[in-house]
Formats: sequence, C-alpha cells, structure tokens
Amino acid sequence: MWSAIVRWRDEVGDTYLLGLVRIALGLLLFANALRAARDLQQGYFGNVFHWPILPEPLVPSRTAYAILVALQLLLAALVVSGHCARTALFTSAVAGVYVLLCDRLQFHHNRAALFFYSLLISFSPCDRSLSMAVPLTGTAGPLWAARLAQLQVSLIYIASGGSKLIDADWRGGRVLMERATLYGQQAIERGIPGGFVQWISRADVASAFAKIAIATELLLALALWLDSTRVFALWWGLWFHLTIEATSRVESFTWLTFAMYTLFCVPDMRGRKLYYDASRLRGRGFARAVSLLDWLARFDVKAWAPDRVVQGHAVVVIRRDGSHATGLGALAMVARCTPLVFPMWAPLALVASFTKGGDASPRA
Repeated sequence: MWSAIVRWRDEVGDTYLLGLVRIALGLLLFANALRAARDLQQGYFGNVFHWPILPEPLVPSRTAYAILVALQLLLAALVVSGHCARTALFTSAVAGVYVLLCDRLQFHHNRAALFFYSLLISFSPCDRSLSMAVPLTGTAGPLWAARLAQLQVSLIYIASGGSKLIDADWRGGRVLMERATLYGQQAIERGIPGGFVQWISRADVASAFAKIAIATELLLALALWLDSTRVFALWWGLWFHLTIEATSRVESFTWLTFAMYTLFCVPDMRGRKLYYDASRLRGRGFARAVSLLDWLARFDVKAWAPDRVVQGHAVVVIRRDGSHATGLGALAMVARCTPLVFPMWAPLALVASFTKGGDASPRA
C-alpha cells in the first residue's frame, strides 16, 4: 500500500493534458463569475434572506462583493492565458469557497466541485503547456495533484451513487419521474422527442433508469482506474452525462466532468502515429481532419509513401504497441482518441471487429 502511495507521489509525466484541463477550468470559472455578475445586477444576496455559514460580520458588503466578482473574472482570464495560472487557480478556489460559506443558498454541487478541482490542479504544473510563456508542447512534471483530482472524480461518483442507493425514492424512480415532469419541456426544447420524455416518465421505466444510473455511478468510480475498462468507462460516462444534460438542469457539471475525464488519458503526447498517402485526396482529407480535431495531441500525423504495409490504404494508424490499424480499425482508433467524435467510438470499434483486413502487420 505504501509503495503505491510513493509511486503516486513520485510519478512524473507529460504536462500537456494538464494545460488543457487548466484552460477548461479557467473557462468554467469565468462563466461562474459571469453568472455571479448577472445575479448581482438583479440584486445583492446580502440585502435579502441569506444563510451564511461564516459569522455575519464576515459577509462582504455589496461593494466588496462586486470587487470580489470582478477579481474572479480577472483571475479566470489569467488561468486561461496561463499567466500566473497556478496562483490564479488557487485564489479563485479560495474566493469561490468563501462565497459559498457566505451564503449556503448559493451552494450547488457543481460549483463546489469546480472550486475543489481548481484547488487541486493549482498544485500541479498545469502552467507548463498552452500558456502565453510556454510553447504548445508540454514538459515533464509531477502528477500527484492530478491523481488527487482523479480521486475526487471517483469520490463524487461514490457519494452520488451511494446517496441514491440508500434513498428509496431514488431507487424506485420517483425522483426521476419528478425530474421528467419539471424539466420535460426543457428537454423537448433541446430536441429530445416528446414521446421519449413521456416514456421515461412512466413508473416502470423511471425505476429501471434509476437503477442503471446508480449502478453507473458506482461502477465508474472504479472502472475509470482500470486499464482494461477505462476507455469504455469514459465512453459510457460521456453518454451518461450527456443524457443528464439533455434531460435535467445541472449547470456546468457535465462540462466540468468531461474536463476532468481528460486526466484519465495516458499523458503521452504523439504516442500514436498516423501515416497517410499524400497522393490520395481521401488520405490528405483524413489527415487534415485528425490534425484539426486532435486536441489531446494523441497522433503524430505524417505523410508516408505507399509501401508493402500501406499499399492499398489511404491511412494507417500505428498504435502505441506498434500494431497497425487500417480501414474501419483506423477510424475507430481515431475516434477513441478524438474528443469530438469519441461518442461514436464504441459502435465503430464493434463494427470494425467484424470486418476483415482491419489490421495490417509490418512485413519485411
């Protein structure tokens, strides 16, 4: 046990993904501060009923709160730019928690999670990539703070799934039925078919979905850590949260969770290679699309003259283990590593597993 803790403490890896997470947190912090600014225009919470955890004298005046909100906007901009990013993240987290302590009526799980994630990531070398002073490529750095943020993801799933499990109304589907009633029209306005909304409002269907939701959260807490299940867990979790986003009101929690999912990716820039036949329009177009969508920097994209390996193929992907993927196999591999098309990964991989010639092996 202690040896595992020591490995966590001393683990070093590429910091490019931490830069992406930092930018995502900065954007979410900016959106949160912008919401607070809009709320302030409508009225200061301290002038109406509020429920502070701190002693009342520590609750700021309207002027002081306005200055604090402006400071949060500035700090969020610094986080995104990468200038004094770690200090800005830490200060943003402290300021956000302070506001929640001033009025527990403003408490939302997603807001608290945003501040706690920001606090943890502020202790990581998240400013070593994608910042104003540092090139796009990351450098090696300690990852222990990122691992603590991953642990928080699991703890949130355990807390959420566990609380639902011991709640008879949740287990029985009553809560989901109520949500369908409250947010059903909102879901329809987002493009969800009305018939589907009515279907999930049925008692038996809501009960089944409630049990699936509970099992999903509890299983994701573990599956995200196992090499054999991580990719499928990320895919299943993505659709799980997209479904919640479409049918409920959870503020920014969906996008916050997706940002933290990035930490579960192996921190190796350009660990896979994508070679394409530059003489083919299809090969050039595919390579161009991958270059534009490869936000996680998974692929080293290069032109490659056809030889005995790629003969007859416009694109060949070389995985980290050195094996080659072509056709639907290559497409599935790209989907596996590309956030925008990751939702399509599982069906593509399933179809590719039944196709012939999906893999190619180097020949002497």
